Amino acid sequence: MKIIILTRDKIQLFLYLLGIILCLFILFPYFSNTKYTKGSLNRITLLVDPGHGGVDGGTADHLGNLEKDINLAIALKLRAQLRQSGLNVFMSRETDTELSPFIKGRQGRHRRDLSARIEKAKTTGSLFIISIHCDWSTDRGRHGMIAFYNYQDPAGKKLALIVQEEFNKIQKTPQKAAPGNYFIIKQPGVSGVLLEVGFLSNPEEAVLLQNKEYQEKIALAIANGILQYCRNLSST
Repeated sequence: MKIIILTRDKIQLFLYLLGIILCLFILFPYFSNTKYTKGSLNRITLLVDPGHGGVDGGTADHLGNLEKDINLAIALKLRAQLRQSGLNVFMSRETDTELSPFIKGRQGRHRRDLSARIEKAKTTGSLFIISIHCDWSTDRGRHGMIAFYNYQDPAGKKLALIVQEEFNKIQKTPQKAAPGNYFIIKQPGVSGVLLEVGFLSNPEEAVLLQNKEYQEKIALAIANGILQYCRNLSST
């Protein structure tokens, strides 16, 4: 009979290797699921739309900081976060420019600009257009981030509700997603949400909206909402 003597070092090595094998066995389903999810997300395209731009500055705070610049800063951060997660992301604009230039004597520049954004969402095959804006009110006390949707668009409403939940995690006073009568989210052929990320007429929010870390928090909240929606979509 052959006797095998196991030393203390050999026992410890055996237990160490056994632990590694067990960990890999436990984590395998997680890694498999992550790979599947990322692969599914690669098939989804979105258009991120920083509202206004160029000749159209949008609204402004009491110091003259323009909405168009805040919208773009948040949108670029959002694009970076979504692309890291595997989504295909296009932008309606990446710089301070409008999509329809001012033409002297010709009316309807604003409507043509919005139509160009919608057309870009369609030509890129985007599942959604995510339009980012800042709000303004004569009531300086009004505040909060609100997700708007077209009440005739179930997909847009569902996304808005999810994003609103994420907004409410980072703002003092919870708000409710609401139907909105906005041209850019009411056009046939493309779903959309319009996200008002704060009131520039509110002194406290106006300061926050200039803060890069706060802009990053807003972008992350939007990204979390979008990814939650897309992952649910991929699993059905």
